[in-house]
Amino acid sequence: MWQHNSIRPDAGANRAVYRTAVLALLCFASCRGPLKQADLQEFVDTGETNVLLRSASFSAGYGSLDRIPSASPITCSVVLVNPKSFDVSYTLGRSLGDGYFESLPLSAPKASDPTHFSFSFALNDPQAEHQTLVFSLGKYVASINKTYPPETFSVVCDSPPHAAARLSAVVNPSGQKSVLAILLPTQPSDDDLARLRISWTEEGSSSTSSSTYDISSLKSAPSPNPFSGSYDCYFQPSDAAAGFGYSYSVVVIDQAGQESGASSVVSQPNLFPLNYDGNGATGGSAPATVDYHYGDTATIADHGSLARTDYAFAGWNTKADGSGTWYSSDGSKGSSAYAIPLAETTLYAQWYTNGVTITLDIGQTLSFSPSAVSVKQGDNISINCANMALKTLGSGWTWYVDGSPVSGQTSSLLSINTSPYSVGQHIVSCVVTYNGANYSGYLNVTVTQ
Repeated sequence: MWQHNSIRPDAGANRAVYRTAVLALLCFASCRGPLKQADLQEFVDTGETNVLLRSASFSAGYGSLDRIPSASPITCSVVLVNPKSFDVSYTLGRSLGDGYFESLPLSAPKASDPTHFSFSFALNDPQAEHQTLVFSLGKYVASINKTYPPETFSVVCDSPPHAAARLSAVVNPSGQKSVLAILLPTQPSDDDLARLRISWTEEGSSSTSSSTYDISSLKSAPSPNPFSGSYDCYFQPSDAAAGFGYSYSVVVIDQAGQESGASSVVSQPNLFPLNYDGNGATGGSAPATVDYHYGDTATIADHGSLARTDYAFAGWNTKADGSGTWYSSDGSKGSSAYAIPLAETTLYAQWYTNGVTITLDIGQTLSFSPSAVSVKQGDNISINCANMALKTLGSGWTWYVDGSPVSGQTSSLLSINTSPYSVGQHIVSCVVTYNGANYSGYLNVTVTQ
């Protein structure tokens, strides 16, 4: 884009005609080659230059301002016309409003020919999303000791949407027709999503249908709902044939009409996905989704690289809050096999507190008496802190069973009844503060019939 924003007003029709001709020549020269000697006085008088933005994200040109993604680093090149190779030095600033510009780092200009220079600056400001940014380019020529009024140029920061965060598709047991579920992207720049373009192809067909829908029109979940995960939008082809699978492609479109990349998923009759959700994980990746036929017995995946800061992995559960059925890859926490139902399933990672011991009082560790417990369901259990310093001087005692806080237990002694807890292994953990440091530990409690 070309901007002539610091043009000095001149009186008189002849001067206006002359100036128009000079500006046209400047533009032509910047595109075609060096300026002529006759244009030298114009630069000495006004310091006029032309600014051309270049980026891999858009093509420079005339007309409205170009959109530049603001959520990732974008390099813009600025091309300046410099008649007769003046010793011009440049400063770059960005408007902060009220006419104030903050200074931006500016690399040394590089000459591409005697009259053209270019330099680059990085645009990496997620907070600028959906805003118009105004930049100021100052010029100083030492040989004639002249500072010129700054020129300004503008760009619109507007990142295209990310692809759908997750797709799931099944043949709904109710009616035996394929249905699609969509989880929209949630990046900070995705707050202006407007439409979805959905394409679908029936199993065995070479014909693809496609249509664009307002996101608001796809909010209603099917009833009954064959999806166990939380999704934003649901879609069923109006011409869906019972008992047939479908291939789907989804493109997310924002309010400015910018499009994401396409995401795809396939549904097949009698085939249902088993998902794994990190449920608060701060690192690693949850195991990949695997499709199983109804009635299959799936082997539960290990948590792999999945991790959560200051927590340890305690297995999987059909409910995010741990109130459902427990599963684990080795059978230590519930079953290691899962019977696939007539619906999508999501297993949620379960975590228990595993706080870091700070290097204050390094000899202190949080241990328990007894160190392990086996008790019949319905019996009472008492678990005490076995470290005398922590037991005597510790504060802020918080006890957990399977990652959930135990209400009313705020001392070094945990005393509870096991009636609410299912038969099997449970994790009891505790966090305590001593001498400005946090300590934690855990033990296994086995509940039997």
